[in-house]
Amino acid sequence: MQYLEVGIIAFLVSYILTPYLAKVGKKQNMVDVPNQRKIHEKAIPNLGGVAIFFGFLMGLLLVGQMDEEIKILVAAGTIIFLLGMVDDIVDLSPKNKFLIQMMPALIVIVSHQSLIKNFAENQLKSWGILSYLIYPVLILWIVGVTNSINLIDGLDGLACGISILGFVTFFILGIPQGSQSLNLVIVALAGSMLAFLRFNFFPAKIFLGDSGSTFSGFMLASLGALWVLRSKNLSFVFIPVLILFLPIFDTLFAIYRRSRSHQPIFQADKQHLHHRLLNRGISHKNVVLFLWAISTVTCLIALILIRM
Repeated sequence: MQYLEVGIIAFLVSYILTPYLAKVGKKQNMVDVPNQRKIHEKAIPNLGGVAIFFGFLMGLLLVGQMDEEIKILVAAGTIIFLLGMVDDIVDLSPKNKFLIQMMPALIVIVSHQSLIKNFAENQLKSWGILSYLIYPVLILWIVGVTNSINLIDGLDGLACGISILGFVTFFILGIPQGSQSLNLVIVALAGSMLAFLRFNFFPAKIFLGDSGSTFSGFMLASLGALWVLRSKNLSFVFIPVLILFLPIFDTLFAIYRRSRSHQPIFQADKQHLHHRLLNRGISHKNVVLFLWAISTVTCLIALILIRM
């Protein structure tokens, strides 16, 4: 019943806030302006992250007392959200963003020392001193996935839909673990983003903005890492990768493509997977639906592998 209450409150808050923020964004000129690297042809408000964050937060605050683990995720997620807001306004350099994003990643990692230690001792004991690589790997995972969702946010509803699929899958995976705290976080996120999707799907009335895409990516990365650490099965490290296969693949391919052509890795372009599908004549809406379908398949495969 608590899951239902959290989800409904998060949904309603986000649903009410989103159209209001779309109007505010237009009036205050807080918009994503079209350019040669973007698909949209008119300025669109980019305050979607605000609606998602407050829907998520209200869902958790108004239903019961938050435990320590929820507080940690909320605190770390708040830093990412605020960083995204600043980036939406002043356009921070990618290197500065990456450095700052390490701070909330470290908050999640340091606050789960006992969980990481148990995983290393039980699953990585044969690795010896190499088991300490778990710390840089976790930082790379969290920061990398945070930005992969941001990079794939190039079409109306694409990143939002992929994020919702990821949250739902992690919720299902978390049930056998009895991770009520993490599942409450997931329900709040999924409820808030589902309401937002109503206004973000093609043709979008409002965008996620960096605040929304990086916040969503950070929470997906953190939840995936914590699920693996609780799974007590080293082979399960690939399950979150499978769930988030599409944004991860798109990001790695972008890095490879830019490195091969001697372009700056952080330089944006119009060669992402969704751009390539658009260039083949597929409609905007159908590209999004097709990529959602791919993510649905990879999420289902992940669930099937867990049951085997």
